[in-house]
Amino acid sequence: MRICAALLIILSSLSALAQVPAKTTQTIYWLFFELPPAVEFRASPPGYMVEIHRLLTAHMPEYKHQVVEVPFLRILQQMKKKMKVCSLMVLKNPERSKFIEFGTPLLQGYPAGVIARKDDPKILKYVVKPGLVDFDRILKDESLTLGLVAERFYGKKINASLAHKNEVKLVEKKSLNVDHELKALLGLGRIDVYLGYPFEADSDKFTFYFVKDGLEVLDPRVGCEKSEFGKEVIAKTESLRKQHKLDEEFIKVYNRYYSLDAQKKYKSLQ
Repeated sequence: MRICAALLIILSSLSALAQVPAKTTQTIYWLFFELPPAVEFRASPPGYMVEIHRLLTAHMPEYKHQVVEVPFLRILQQMKKKMKVCSLMVLKNPERSKFIEFGTPLLQGYPAGVIARKDDPKILKYVVKPGLVDFDRILKDESLTLGLVAERFYGKKINASLAHKNEVKLVEKKSLNVDHELKALLGLGRIDVYLGYPFEADSDKFTFYFVKDGLEVLDPRVGCEKSEFGKEVIAKTESLRKQHKLDEEFIKVYNRYYSLDAQKKYKSLQ
């Protein structure tokens, strides 16, 4: 009789446990946009941000990870809607901090600048030293057309200058492959210059220039929606980076994508 009673108790306990719903695995939707060589999913290697993302999420098996390619502006929209989204593609600024929970910098990246056709006399007159242009003077030239990505943060100096009243004609783009589009417009002569990063001037047709007074490094971070979910993910990534010394790996990945010439060029201007 005691044995039967004990079995009933055990079976009753197991039945109760079975009725408790198992904790569902949460999905993080990681939002990216194409920006070679930071993100180039269909290439090999796929881009330094993709590699960094994979290094990080390999230590997060308790979550499902879904990568989604969207235009840059959609990332900001989805963050505001709190759709369990995160991204490594949004730079921190005061406005974005209102609706995005940011981690600490993953690395120190080279600053943005301007990309022009090689030896274009319209731009050469604004070069103050090799590799460096006076961006404010470019913005005052009404004969020039400048391309940029809508709502993108290019760094304090560039965005502060853009906020002023300027004479240059602006072409703002919002498409999924917007950086490819801007490069194509430059090649076709429909714009004279566009804002971008050193690695985008990847042929003998284009030249990248850093911006005078705008040599501060950019600091990409993990950013998630400002919610309990977002705070949880950020806390997790911060802890994992320290535990596994991932930042050292991130720097190694990043440096593989930049030529020694590009690194020397930047250091010579500091």
